[in-house]
Amino acid sequence: MRARLGSAVDVEKILAKIDGRGYKAYKELKGVRFSVGRLAFEVARVQGDPFAPPSVVRAEAPARCDLPLPAEDYFLRKLYASLRAYSSKMGEGKSGLLAVPKPSNAILRRSSVKCFGNKIAFRIWVGLPSRGRRVLADRASELLLRKLPKAVEEALSRDEDLERWNKVWKVQQEIRKKMAEKGLIAFVADGSVLPRRCGDCEEPLEGAVPFESPPSLRVEIETNEGPISGMGVRKGITSVTGPAFHGKTTLIEALAKGVWDHIPGDGREFVLSDKNMFYVRSEDGRRVAGVDVSTFIKLEGSERFSTDDASGATSAAASFQEAVEAGSRALIIDEDYTATNFLHFDERLNEIYDIKTVETLSEKLESLKEFGLSLVLVSGGSAPVVARSDTVIYMKNYKPHDVTERAKRIEVRAPPSEYSPPRARELRRPGAEKVKVRGPWLESKSWKSPVKTEANVHLEEEGQLNFLAKLLERPFSGKLRDLRVPDPWDACAGPECSEVRALDLAFVINRAPDLEAVSWEAMTTLGRQRAPRE
Repeated sequence: MRARLGSAVDVEKILAKIDGRGYKAYKELKGVRFSVGRLAFEVARVQGDPFAPPSVVRAEAPARCDLPLPAEDYFLRKLYASLRAYSSKMGEGKSGLLAVPKPSNAILRRSSVKCFGNKIAFRIWVGLPSRGRRVLADRASELLLRKLPKAVEEALSRDEDLERWNKVWKVQQEIRKKMAEKGLIAFVADGSVLPRRCGDCEEPLEGAVPFESPPSLRVEIETNEGPISGMGVRKGITSVTGPAFHGKTTLIEALAKGVWDHIPGDGREFVLSDKNMFYVRSEDGRRVAGVDVSTFIKLEGSERFSTDDASGATSAAASFQEAVEAGSRALIIDEDYTATNFLHFDERLNEIYDIKTVETLSEKLESLKEFGLSLVLVSGGSAPVVARSDTVIYMKNYKPHDVTERAKRIEVRAPPSEYSPPRARELRRPGAEKVKVRGPWLESKSWKSPVKTEANVHLEEEGQLNFLAKLLERPFSGKLRDLRVPDPWDACAGPECSEVRALDLAFVINRAPDLEAVSWEAMTTLGRQRAPRE
């Protein structure tokens, strides 16, 4: 419907006309545009029932958007807080609601906010008031013409920390550029606070040991705000080892989250990883559709492996090859979440084994580097992995130590084996019917089982799941390397979606029950090469 020009007075006239009528009479507001002071509004969507998902109102105003992404993130956080202050119960269901989704500590593109030149636009959930499923005109007028404008105006007037957001974001981009120039896949700044307050919390742990790079691994990166020193994780194989409860997984999870930029105060602002880094783990019972795992799994048909119930080793092998197929050249593996027989094999068992059906990751580390792949592994109990690593970081009391030279003295008898990249699949799947988010699962009536996302630790907020659900409703035909992800503002009509990577979309497509592999061909973008070294 084309938007209808109007004013606050016109909105009050419409509300007066439909006062007391059935709730669907609110549809009279759809497409209406009105202004309050410097703010312009448009009723973009009207809910059909007070208990249904809320209506959506677009708000637009002048704003400081010199750097669009940090400005969008900053003002959205201010809006989230101000809307909570003005939202109140005004009837049944969602009546009186004013809200946008709660943002995580990641700086993401979102469908709730967008800068256009020197203006900013928001999409806001608004619960139009009712009682007995009838229009409450006076309360709707208060909500739309007084509370909502006050909340938006208040958010935009609180810009005292915007320059801080801009400076941190600019430094993050400078570091990312310098990382590529220095041959790094990750960087952890000295002074970073990696532990979180609790398992499901984003806040840094008070009193936590700040990160301090080992001198041998320290690099200094020049930025416009001055030099920043920290630990550089170079291309190649890096192992993180050490006793339990001393920070190995904390470090590895911070690196996994480092594919996104984080807000000032998070503690991990300058923990940055290659944007295409991907965390691989075992997922017992996951679905696999025609993945070439023959380099790891030595069984008939493993070059086109399919199952609805993968084991620990086969699921890890499939996830590894899928990530490479989709374009990742830097992967993370934590032995706590990965099948042991995928990681390494104890040669002493050769006394009783007369056949091996799995060639382990540790045997292929040297060959992986020749294909330009890099790994960061938690390997507290895997001597073959540690011994074959280029860099070995020993975590003790949350402090890293470089023990690479000592690790090189570990004897490994098993000979290395060759890694083979996966053949690229031509994939096909229909669009799913109304994919919904249920906790960490994506569900559809057209699927016999849900898509589980717990294994993707890169996802930071529910909006990313909402976006993946929306994208799974679209049919797909082609290769994973050709995946493109649209801007969430363009793809979603409401405020519920947050940015994801093509790798994250590939993750859910690979686990979709309706996915079919129809052909295979040799990878053309992954050839044998020596990873660049400094």
